[in-house]
Amino acid sequence: MRTARTHDAADTVPDSRSDLVERLCHLEEELSRAQDELARLGGEVLPGLHLVVEAAGRRGLLAASRVQEIVRLVAFEPRPGAPPALLGTFLWRGVPVVAVDLAALLGVHREPALDAQIAVLAGAPVVGLVLDRIHGLHERPVIHLGGEVPAGWEAARLVHGLCTVGGEVLPLLDPGPVIASVREEVA
Repeated sequence: MRTARTHDAADTVPDSRSDLVERLCHLEEELSRAQDELARLGGEVLPGLHLVVEAAGRRGLLAASRVQEIVRLVAFEPRPGAPPALLGTFLWRGVPVVAVDLAALLGVHREPALDAQIAVLAGAPVVGLVLDRIHGLHERPVIHLGGEVPAGWEAARLVHGLCTVGGEVLPLLDPGPVIASVREEVA
């Protein structure tokens, strides 16, 4: 007599690396949508830890869950014909990373300072967001409804909500658009 086959962990393994990358992209998009919905509801705390980051004199919040590691500024291998915000590539733990300057996304074009940091983001391709500094972690910022996106952030396409941290209204940053534009650039 035959018995029905039960599902085990091997049944859920993707067929290839590209399948896993595609699944990761879908999960990132779903996370972004869920955060947008939560931000629209307002009046609540946003769960999790968030980095308070700064670039070009502007501060924002970046979910720590989106960051794999913070590394020091390194030398980049330039990409010919790349937009100004795309600084180049570097190797991180044997994985190629595309470095994107947050200040350039905000319209400020300059060489990053030697003490700048790179937030290596989860996603495919792997993107390193170059930041002027990180001011620390904040747990469970309060979602702020209403109000305008703080000056300078309008054109960056990264803001998907506002939060209050220590009485300061900060934009909640979604790196999804940056990862998507890098994906198109390197394809």
